[in-house]
Amino acid sequence: MHSALLVNPPSNPELRSLYEIVLFPQPDQLQDYFLGVMAILSDYFSIEYSALILQESQKDSLRVEAIYGIEKDVHPFACSSQKGTIGKVLESRQPMTIQILSQEPLYAEMTRGTKRIEKIRSPLICMPLIVDDESIGVININFLYGPKDVMDANFQFFSVLSAILSPVIRNYQVKKNGPFQKMGNPKRPLFDEILEERLTEVLNKIDPYVESKAKLGLLDDIVSLVEKILIKSALKRVGNVQTTASQLLGINRNTLRKKIRDLKIKAP
Repeated sequence: MHSALLVNPPSNPELRSLYEIVLFPQPDQLQDYFLGVMAILSDYFSIEYSALILQESQKDSLRVEAIYGIEKDVHPFACSSQKGTIGKVLESRQPMTIQILSQEPLYAEMTRGTKRIEKIRSPLICMPLIVDDESIGVININFLYGPKDVMDANFQFFSVLSAILSPVIRNYQVKKNGPFQKMGNPKRPLFDEILEERLTEVLNKIDPYVESKAKLGLLDDIVSLVEKILIKSALKRVGNVQTTASQLLGINRNTLRKKIRDLKIKAP
């Protein structure tokens, strides 16, 4: 590419926005990066809503990693990756449109009654994120142009955007997962194996005779400690939104609040 374009790219909004996204400094957190990218796009286009949705390592479910335009605690958190338009996009690695929200697992419950969120409305572009010919997730976003007249223009722009964002998002994933999960490495230790190893280390440091005589309640102490660590980690993971943390942990929100109180977990 001619150097003059890099210094002073053409003034059309597509190239200018992509140019700024390429130069955007990467924050420590993926959510901050995504929100920064969407903020750049919103300077040039009308962006009301967008969501970054990534595949879990088992590839049978999806989690919402970041949201632009609405609060996280009112947005659906997860869904199956094998159904709906999102599943088709992950399989085909081609952008598609979500035309009927009620038929999409991620949004189905939201479309009923008082759970409806006005900023999330069809049609949405569902853009695949691809690294090394592998789908790692999608970005759902409203159309930048009129959806009926210039469908190809939307797809073309978002395909270029995906090529820019996908490797950056993958790098965030690798950095977050650390040594246990490299790109394309299926040999990540299972959760129960890791936990068993750590708890065995703890037990090996405890004198069973002293423990039994003192009646220190080892099991209760460890259970409480594990609960406290999981809850604190879950809250940090979702930006301290208790509703989302309870969904991540698979417990009722009231149960989560009681445990926060009982375990004396301090709010940030």
